[in-house]
Amino acid sequence: MRIKVNLKAGEIDLEKKLADALHEAVKGEARQIEISYGSHVGELKRRILNFLNKKENRKLYHRLEKTEEGWGRIFIHFRR
Repeated sequence: MRIKVNLKAGEIDLEKKLADALHEAVKGEARQIEISYGSHVGELKRRILNFLNKKENRKLYHRLEKTEEGWGRIFIHFRR
């Protein structure tokens, strides 16, 4: 199962959307979360990565994969 989250630069409740997706993936046995945030949005990418690298969130997933070119996406992989 894969969960998709689309985020925009002006999102106020960014952390809430990411936390909901993480908990839904852990509870629902999802294998991957795909976070799409668009291209050329460096500040948004940093906010997402800072949230995911917090100690309490880092414990929930196994691996993080970032795209370097093209449409900005982050893949979060879970060990099952």
